[in-house]
Amino acid sequence: MIPLYRAAFFTALSAITVLAVIPDYSCLPSAVSISDLLNHSIAFSVLTLLYRLSFSHTWKRILASLFAYALLIELVQAFLPTRCASIEDVVADSVGMVIGLIVSRQIVKSVPTRDDRD
Repeated sequence: MIPLYRAAFFTALSAITVLAVIPDYSCLPSAVSISDLLNHSIAFSVLTLLYRLSFSHTWKRILASLFAYALLIELVQAFLPTRCASIEDVVADSVGMVIGLIVSRQIVKSVPTRDDRD
């Protein structure tokens, strides 16, 4: 199961990175553009959940890593001509991380996740 979770994590991470730097959201389907802040929260909830299922890191390390990633996205967007950095996005990402941790706590109890041999 671990390789599947890790593949899903890195796929989601790659997709979010591409979406973060894509110059024009109008080329995306309308379902993807529901609400920017809602998209951020959902994306980081999923990332947090997949991270927790994929690696045996502490919740503090998970939050620190994903928070650094959220800041990096905003830093990159500050230098893109068609994007802008936003503290609101980082807050929405953080809300998503907390939701992801809460959900993952319940799932980790019932799903085989980490293997000590990793």
